[in-house]
Amino acid sequence: MEWLESYLKNYHGTLLTIAHDRIFLDKMVNQIVELSNHRLTVFKGNYSYYLAEKDRRLEALKKQMALQRTEIKKTQEFIERFRFKATKAKQVQSRIKMLERFEVIELERKEKQVHLQFPEAPKSGREVVSVRQVSKSYGEVNVFRSVDLTIQRGEKVALVGVNGAGKSTLARILSGTEEPSSGTVTYGLNVSMAFFSQESSQNLNYERTIWHEVNLTGSRSNDQEKRNLLGAFLFSGDDIYKEISVLSGGEKSRLALLKILLQDSNLLILDEPTNHLDLKTKEIFQNALLGYSGTVVIVSHDRFFLDRHVNRVIEMCNGQCYEYHGNYSYFIQKRSEMDAAVQGKSDENNSQIRVGAIQNGRGPMAELPRSRELTPGRRALKTKEEKRLEAEERNRLSRITKALKNELVTLESRISHLEEMKAESERILCAPDIHKEPKKIKQLSQEILDIVRELENLYTSWENVSKKLEVNQAGNNGGTIYQ
Repeated sequence: MEWLESYLKNYHGTLLTIAHDRIFLDKMVNQIVELSNHRLTVFKGNYSYYLAEKDRRLEALKKQMALQRTEIKKTQEFIERFRFKATKAKQVQSRIKMLERFEVIELERKEKQVHLQFPEAPKSGREVVSVRQVSKSYGEVNVFRSVDLTIQRGEKVALVGVNGAGKSTLARILSGTEEPSSGTVTYGLNVSMAFFSQESSQNLNYERTIWHEVNLTGSRSNDQEKRNLLGAFLFSGDDIYKEISVLSGGEKSRLALLKILLQDSNLLILDEPTNHLDLKTKEIFQNALLGYSGTVVIVSHDRFFLDRHVNRVIEMCNGQCYEYHGNYSYFIQKRSEMDAAVQGKSDENNSQIRVGAIQNGRGPMAELPRSRELTPGRRALKTKEEKRLEAEERNRLSRITKALKNELVTLESRISHLEEMKAESERILCAPDIHKEPKKIKQLSQEILDIVRELENLYTSWENVSKKLEVNQAGNNGGTIYQ
């Protein structure tokens, strides 16, 4: 995102964008076109200006409406008072015509405001999660190594880093849904966890309906409160009786997030929770999260979200964790200062720079990732043995890459075949005379259901293999694998 924004700042063409990223919109755009109530309204400014200007226009419209209603009331009183007085007949008729010409100002029907809140979090021990010497590998691909991390009660922690750095993997390990290759994860006293994963199959039971799934959360909310919550997350009317298996990926993610709002917990682990939310629903969820009294660990690329919610940032880079005690903007500032310091070192003896695990600008020392140790343009001299070992490592990674690519081809072929079978079965089900063959309908419906279930598993496998390939290629291209 930072690179894209930098590129677009220097782009001389016209940019038209649809985005849910508020910081991106604030930085990039100078005009907002709002679609509301079947109309387009243009605001000359960025997203923050749009929000403020919309409120200003609404207040101005309310004043206009109040003045108009006062004028209408006076006119109506005049008409009623002198309606039957002959000397005032001409004036009365004039007032009647004036009333007919009035274009009555009406405010747009305001959508119902939904205010959500998490159940009160039961108190946990002071140390909520303790991670000691945790490493994770997939076969020969190392994601991270020897991670030590303690999360205290009430902390709001962000896991950040480039794609493939291991953020989601660490989140799954913290949630207990995935085992580390080595090391231990220990939970504190009375910890009650809720986990939101990017993989919807880990959050939901596809054999249930939406309403059934929500009712099994054990929430103390009554039926009307649950329906209001479902409506806020765009499940209204008879939609709540749909089977989860037929929902889109975005709908499944919204339902999984909704379930978290209903659970009694004091530790939330959220992996990209706002990816499938529009700005309004995202704001509803974020406001609810601001009032959450428990501990939160978030993986997210939404910088506005992180700035509002977190007070500690863990950066995952080259298989290590680097700590910053502050919000996302603080992390960006400190990282930029460290990068500038690295670039400013020209002496060969100073190429090994060490930086603090930042705590208000100070803290214990941690070695900077190798990718930031050397001044740009400078390369470390390598021995023949180092070159030989690097060549062997490249060959090893190439073999893994080839195997992963072959696995992807096999998965994609099977996915394509099943999607064609599903489309053909659906086409037959739509045939005009199919209602005459109830057994055929039942058979085709079952086949489609089986195909959908297998496709979900294949999609998950495809994503997992793609992630492994991405991590492996990162290591192969850069000479240092992201561990």
